[in-house]
Amino acid sequence: MKKLVVLFGVVLLAPLFFLSQQSSVNNVNGFTADPGSFEILNSYQGRNNVIKVDVSKTEWNIIRYPLGQYRGKPISIELSADVRREGSAGSIYWQLNDPPNYLTVSSHEYIESGQWHRVRVRAIISPMRNDTILYLSKWGILPNTVFYIANPVINITEGISLTPDLTLTPLKDIYANHFLIGNITETGDLYMAGRRFDLMKHHFNVVTSFTYPFLLAPNKGSYNFTDADNMVNIALRNNIQVFGHTLVWHMYNPEWFTEGTREEIIQNLNNYITTVVRHFRGRINTYDVVNEAIREGLTARDARGDWRNCLNDSVSRPNVFSPKNPWFEKLGADYVEIAFRAARTADPNIKLYYNDNNLEVNLHKAEAVCKMIQDINDRYKRETGGTRKLIEGVGYQMHVNFNMDFNIVRSSLEKLISLGIEVAITELDVSVGNEFIEGTGRDSVMSERDAITQALIYARLMNLFREYSDHIVRVTFWGMTDNSSWLSVNNPALFDFHLNAKPAFFAVSDPDGFIIEHGGRRR
Repeated sequence: MKKLVVLFGVVLLAPLFFLSQQSSVNNVNGFTADPGSFEILNSYQGRNNVIKVDVSKTEWNIIRYPLGQYRGKPISIELSADVRREGSAGSIYWQLNDPPNYLTVSSHEYIESGQWHRVRVRAIISPMRNDTILYLSKWGILPNTVFYIANPVINITEGISLTPDLTLTPLKDIYANHFLIGNITETGDLYMAGRRFDLMKHHFNVVTSFTYPFLLAPNKGSYNFTDADNMVNIALRNNIQVFGHTLVWHMYNPEWFTEGTREEIIQNLNNYITTVVRHFRGRINTYDVVNEAIREGLTARDARGDWRNCLNDSVSRPNVFSPKNPWFEKLGADYVEIAFRAARTADPNIKLYYNDNNLEVNLHKAEAVCKMIQDINDRYKRETGGTRKLIEGVGYQMHVNFNMDFNIVRSSLEKLISLGIEVAITELDVSVGNEFIEGTGRDSVMSERDAITQALIYARLMNLFREYSDHIVRVTFWGMTDNSSWLSVNNPALFDFHLNAKPAFFAVSDPDGFIIEHGGRRR
């Protein structure tokens, strides 16, 4: 009988407990959402002041904040929030709804389900309408998804504007006799509109446009090329070449991509590559086909063996970062060559690259990459009876910090050059300090000492690239400004929050002069 009384009491009190978690207000720090799509909770999973949003009941934004009161004024915004997703995979980013402009003000951030993610934004914008809003947008998110946004906070400072110095000699002109100078389009139009794009087209003559499956085909059979087309077309209209990155990667895949039998998965792979490559035919002529297939932590013994045993997930190494690779799990090592052959079939006129990271850290990994490319190319030439290689370029990412070893950089670069194919520096940035901390919108004030140290590393790298410029066709910086970089807390870019050139920029524009001025080493 006592058990029944206790149970009855719990039933009576449960609604009261639930109501105690809800708030009577209709916004959190000025943030709200579409009517009928949200409720506000006092607490949820260890966080307070939470906006719960049912994506199935929203039109195009998750939460929003009005900025119309700042119409016609340049403002600096600094925003932070904890975000949690429960439901389908996908990414989020912040945008300005300022018709006819829809300016993206942050990078895409992929949100894992069931975990809190701290999201930060720093941006300078100029609202142009009385009804302008800043909103959190979604990409690839299915309707069966619920978002929880905890304690969003925005700080706004008036009278700040973007001030790029367009009198500086363009980097693309300085290196015109050596290699292309590139950057990334980012997502939305973060770098492809306004003053940021003025800076982009002033200094860079090639951009990397993202062709990730989770962006272009989050749902099977459904492609969204709108943003990508816009960015590619803007670049081409301004005489900027476009490089595609990337068609096959084991990270952030839509679930549909690797579901089914072996034959069905191969068909998914072929269909995606064919659809994307043919969609951009004549506009994107070079692609990273496969990205980061070789695992970290390789030993000399690993590198001496079969490259197939060096792929992510080919060997379980619990003490080495080796993310799940569904391609290897379902197709084995064959997936690499299958992807390249699909791209060649889709458009024989494009150039195909393999791209990888940490080659400047581990020479054994660079050796495994070379063995893989050589093996695939040799087999392809034997089968076709021709001289053309299947993999025609290799991308050297080059995310480095103050702990880098120039001897390893030089040695690994020479290994790649020995393949007799194009080499591109595809993702260059130099992080301050000896660690890598991911996340956008987190840049901090750099000390003069750190700024000079970073710049000297850039200078020595650019001298190294010039030395091998007979083989290097492109040097692409991975982001234009510190605050929008994927490693923003490490301040790795050439330009700061206001688009002002940092010492790193001047080191890149005149490596020898900067080294002489600051007493660094020329080589």
